[in-house]
Amino acid sequence: MYNCRRSWSKLLQTYSLDGSIRFIIPVADGEPNQATPLQGFSMSLCYNSHLIRAAAFLPSSIYDLTPEGIRTFAARRVCGVDPINWLPMSPRAIRAVPLPAFLPFNVLLLGDTHAAADYRNWARSCEIAPLIVAGKNGDIAIAELTLEALQAYCLQVCNLLPPSIDAEHARDAREAIEAWPRPQLRSLGYSVRGHATVVPNLMVLSAFGFADMVQGRFDNIGNGVDPYVEQVAATTQSIFAERQRTDAGGASDAYPRFPDLNLFAPAMFSYVATMKPPNDIVGKEKHRFLTVRNSLVRQTGYSYTAKTPHQIEALFGATPEDLKAGRAIPSPHHLSRLRQVELSLATEATGAFAASDLSATIRLPHAINTTSGAVRQFATHYRSDENRSRKRVRAFKEIQASISSAFPAAYLPFVRTSRDGVRIIADAHLEWLDVDGLPLCMRKNVSRIPVTPGNLLIDQLAPLPLIRLTPESFRRILVISALRRDDPIRPMFELAFEIFGKHWQETLQVDFVEVSNADELVAAFNAFDGPLVIFDGHGSHPKDGVGVLHLKDEAFDVWQLRERVSEPPPIVILSACDTHAADRNHATVANGFLALGCRSVLSSVFPLEARAAASFAARLVFRISDFIPAAVNAFDRALTWTEIVSGMLRMQLLTDFLRLLEREKVINEETYFEVHKRGNIAINGASSRPFEDVLELLEKKGSEPRALKTYLDTAIANSSALAYLNVGRPETILLDTSERLARDDDEDQPV
Repeated sequence: MYNCRRSWSKLLQTYSLDGSIRFIIPVADGEPNQATPLQGFSMSLCYNSHLIRAAAFLPSSIYDLTPEGIRTFAARRVCGVDPINWLPMSPRAIRAVPLPAFLPFNVLLLGDTHAAADYRNWARSCEIAPLIVAGKNGDIAIAELTLEALQAYCLQVCNLLPPSIDAEHARDAREAIEAWPRPQLRSLGYSVRGHATVVPNLMVLSAFGFADMVQGRFDNIGNGVDPYVEQVAATTQSIFAERQRTDAGGASDAYPRFPDLNLFAPAMFSYVATMKPPNDIVGKEKHRFLTVRNSLVRQTGYSYTAKTPHQIEALFGATPEDLKAGRAIPSPHHLSRLRQVELSLATEATGAFAASDLSATIRLPHAINTTSGAVRQFATHYRSDENRSRKRVRAFKEIQASISSAFPAAYLPFVRTSRDGVRIIADAHLEWLDVDGLPLCMRKNVSRIPVTPGNLLIDQLAPLPLIRLTPESFRRILVISALRRDDPIRPMFELAFEIFGKHWQETLQVDFVEVSNADELVAAFNAFDGPLVIFDGHGSHPKDGVGVLHLKDEAFDVWQLRERVSEPPPIVILSACDTHAADRNHATVANGFLALGCRSVLSSVFPLEARAAASFAARLVFRISDFIPAAVNAFDRALTWTEIVSGMLRMQLLTDFLRLLEREKVINEETYFEVHKRGNIAINGASSRPFEDVLELLEKKGSEPRALKTYLDTAIANSSALAYLNVGRPETILLDTSERLARDDDEDQPV
């Protein structure tokens, strides 16, 4: 039925069988200027976004539906070890390499823009051909891709496994697939109306085993955001309840739990606000184009608002009277249609992403993106030469008020009760959301996935293998210095590393490499095989331009490194200004490193003060050498890189706060060291409210509570901790000890 081809290996060596079921989705090759103009997605993937959902509703492994697989399914997902294997790949990349026999379970999902005939020769070259799902001339059509059809294909694959596959593994695979039961479906106890805002949560609840959750299309339009928020909040609460029932012991205790909450706010390129229509669009059509563009940009809720007859006609292609009387069928403007397919893709990809680790997704209204104006004002103040702490406090409070007004209050309880951390899937600066007196990035473990450009978003949302590191992995750390010898800030890094170096000189080595041009930068990356690179230099991001690193006298666009760096390090620390600038466009240095293949990039939203940045980088290296082994042993589990960075940022704020109190003679040096030690213990001991612990201790020592809160607000607005963003997928980098890894290998824990 499926035209699988047998190709017997002559090798005597046998291989383990990978039980993953991989869903490969072709994404048309193309230059960046061929991506969608509003957010930068592949047009091909936009029109085939429904294929992502098809993959999300099927098993990601042949063992998922075995009794043991069912028992541990939720735990494995929550710990990130069993993601949905949907793989967006270019046709060229797909056809470049035949699939090996030890990766035998593959489904090629083709939409209307791809022909099955274009992949037949490649399929025949594979040791075991994939199942081709296509509307025409495929092995089966997309509507026929049921659990039963997938089971039949996987069983046929088992018949074709060559002798090179370990016989015991092949036998276990067949027994597992034959035992697939029909899933037992559950009732949610309430129903929702179908709308994109709840699609990611419904995909997660479906993975938990719930069915028949949607009752008709959402039709409560025109009553503000509350009806949408109610559905999102209800489904988020259901996911939180299911996660709390999940026993993480069902997976290896080496794996920490992935974040339980995603704050998702689709966005568009910043230039869309001033985007002009093509030259051949004139007159009334030009006016319509501009009206629709403005409607997209100024949207504040979950749907477009058309108040005037002209806006209605521009958006829907007919007058209100003709639409109401049935004399015309709505014909949305092509910009509206384009934005709709972009949002569909972003929603489906986010849903599959959330279902991969069973996290809740709060879809935020578009008003959160309109806070960019307040961000620009704060950034301008931050960059000014006049650095007065009180003015900065007022400016920061204003931006927090702007973010809070756009963030529905009904969502705050979920942020407060998040146990496993928050991922921001947005361009808006939600890290600064006020959560009970602290910015979100200080209250919770936080990372960010940028949503522009769209193709980079897809790269980040697609499944990524876990990277497991030990303290021994960091025996060598590379510092790339790009400062001129006469630069006054040049000695600061070396001095900071010399001071802190005595703490790690027995466990790791920091290599300083000087670069002055792009070729030397590439050579430094390619010669280093460690997991962590720190860049020490200058950065800038001109308005409407591309963010650059300054290699002495040469300004360099990091996006040009693609295809030149063979194996980029998983972790990059950018000790340079404006590497993910708060008031600039999407073409940031940090995004460039993500596009290069780096897993986590610690970047800056503002200019960094050189001395503070050098001290921060050195303290972070000290944290790697000293904290990781102690914390892993204390918690008896691995840590994520998100936890390492988030803890370091809290410690930086604690230092800045206590130094301020010392300068203002609120505390003396003895109290500084005592409280600092207790505060660090609270932060590193996973206290849920470490700053409250510090404030209570200071109050017991005689400090006035209201004055302490004022000083803390001042420290927050002026702390360098506020300038850092943890961008990418740092939760997929696990820090463990070699002893625990060896123990897990001996116990043959599931991965």
